[in-house]
Amino acid sequence: MTIKITPRALAIALAIPAFAVAAPAAAQSDDFEPEGGFYVSVQAGVTSPSDETFTGVQDPQGVSPGVAGAPASVEVEYDEDFVGTVAVGYRIPKRIFGLFQPSVEVEYSYAEADVSGGSFNGGNQIFGGSSEVNTFSINYQSDIRWSENQRIIPFWGGGVGLADVEPGVAYFPDNGVATAPTFAVTRSDRGFSLQSNVGLQFVLTDNIELQGRVRYQRVTGLDFERTFVGGGASAFNADLEGNFETVSFLAGVRYRF
Repeated sequence: MTIKITPRALAIALAIPAFAVAAPAAAQSDDFEPEGGFYVSVQAGVTSPSDETFTGVQDPQGVSPGVAGAPASVEVEYDEDFVGTVAVGYRIPKRIFGLFQPSVEVEYSYAEADVSGGSFNGGNQIFGGSSEVNTFSINYQSDIRWSENQRIIPFWGGGVGLADVEPGVAYFPDNGVATAPTFAVTRSDRGFSLQSNVGLQFVLTDNIELQGRVRYQRVTGLDFERTFVGGGASAFNADLEGNFETVSFLAGVRYRF
């Protein structure tokens, strides 16, 4: 059974346990300056993209079937899949408002999204394929610090960047006649990426920390093409516009120099 995770579920999933851990801060606050420095982190996990609808107007060219001026609405359903990140950052050796220690980092992330179903203009088609998302972002993270010897550190943050989304969506009518894709959503595009994070860090040594987080990412301003690929053809049918939205669960390790 596929379980879709909404942004509301994201906020509940880790915000409650993270800030429950932070609750002792008021009673245990110490007068200290936390250590800073450079770090690298690697994380991997599961991403759960939202179903998306890409819309446009048909303008069939060459052998592509279709009606000029008719709508082209491709709804794509996704399954959970893999996501991984690697980042280089700097933890600033200061506390803001006596509680928040900031970090800044540059991150690369890669995600896959398996296509589990969909429809064109509300019809009955068989969908398949897999899309890829490569994101470069600049992130901000705020650790919640109340003790110099703190072993569990909640954090929150976010980031902005550019994401390259490469669709691999193919489909054909579920009419018992076609057995191979007749249309595809093609042409990768870059869009503005906005993400937010909440999670926990577990301090193992002076240099090594384990991390767990929930991340919400939204990529906007994407332009794709609907292409007729039946019989080996590659004929333009329509420009499509849409977004990409996902929630990810990630875990990994951070090494501080």
